[in-house]
Amino acid sequence: MNARHQDIAVMKKLASLREPLSPDGVPASILVVDDSPAKLKAVMAIISRMGLAVTAASSGREALRLLLKQDFAVILLDVKMPEMDGFETATLIHGRPRSAYTPIIFITAEASSDSERFLGYTMGAVDYIFSPIVPEVLCAKVRVFVDLFYLQRKLILQSDELRESKQMLQQLASHQELIKEEERKRIAREIHDELGQNLLALRIDASMLHARTGLMHPKLNEKAQYALNQIDATIKSVRGIINNLRPPVLDLGLQAAIEWQIQEFRRRSGIECRIMVDDEGYDRDIDDTRATALFRILQESLTNVLRHAQASMVEVELSRDGPLLRMRIADNGIGMQHNIRQRTKSFGLHGIGERVRMLNGELAITSRPGHGTTLTISISV
Repeated sequence: MNARHQDIAVMKKLASLREPLSPDGVPASILVVDDSPAKLKAVMAIISRMGLAVTAASSGREALRLLLKQDFAVILLDVKMPEMDGFETATLIHGRPRSAYTPIIFITAEASSDSERFLGYTMGAVDYIFSPIVPEVLCAKVRVFVDLFYLQRKLILQSDELRESKQMLQQLASHQELIKEEERKRIAREIHDELGQNLLALRIDASMLHARTGLMHPKLNEKAQYALNQIDATIKSVRGIINNLRPPVLDLGLQAAIEWQIQEFRRRSGIECRIMVDDEGYDRDIDDTRATALFRILQESLTNVLRHAQASMVEVELSRDGPLLRMRIADNGIGMQHNIRQRTKSFGLHGIGERVRMLNGELAITSRPGHGTTLTISISV
């Protein structure tokens, strides 16, 4: 009766112990290796009550075969086994990359010597359980490593979720950029077609009024001249807005748009800007999305030069090798510090990098303080 009461007390204690909680609902797998069928069955029964998946192996060789098929959170390994003992088995288990870091708990007789225990630790054991096995001790030790296994799995799941979220954000950013460019194009064309034509018609009328009132109505003529000046200023402003939204020259090709942008940069900044083209067919077969993105990259790069580089010379080189397009933008300015790209407020470089990533291209930045900066963009058409 006493033995039965002890068994019942043990069962209650085991039932009250917290089961390890899997982050994805899949129970951890435990491998039990022992050549004694009775001990193997007893250990498996204890582990099974913890809600874990248990796999049995009656020898070290069988354990190694099982490890080729699946991973385990913990391995319970008997030390004294024929043919291949626990120490040799543990060495082979940790010698394989897939199971190199799998925790091994040795099950051994209570009379094991300190030297034998030390040997076990050097062979990769993380703990010992001594016979006769105390179920609470076995469960407590297994639970520690299963909790660590679940924590690692949770981190992997969170990492996968973060990776998926990042991919979704990148896809959303790419989609928004395409929508933004399409909207810019639509607005620019509407301004050109509607407002541009109305302003042109208005200017013709004002010009006729100005011409016909030159001698007979000097004050009216003066007002007409003022109106003409205002209309001309408005037309110039509208052209600037259209060019900022989407330069019409882009419809003539990427190379023409780049040459126009360089002329505009030279005129506005006073900085000498040269262009070198290795292949006159640089922009052949390039779609509108890539052409627009490369044009925006050039705009952003020249803006960065104007704001930060303190340069007196900029070189833009366009080259092509089959389907591979390269654009190199180099200045002779003050250069950048090596950690400038990691700064949270370096939006210009981040924007360029994001546009290149959207095109599945490559961006290389070389710079040294006092020796200028060079950006090389490579994409495939």
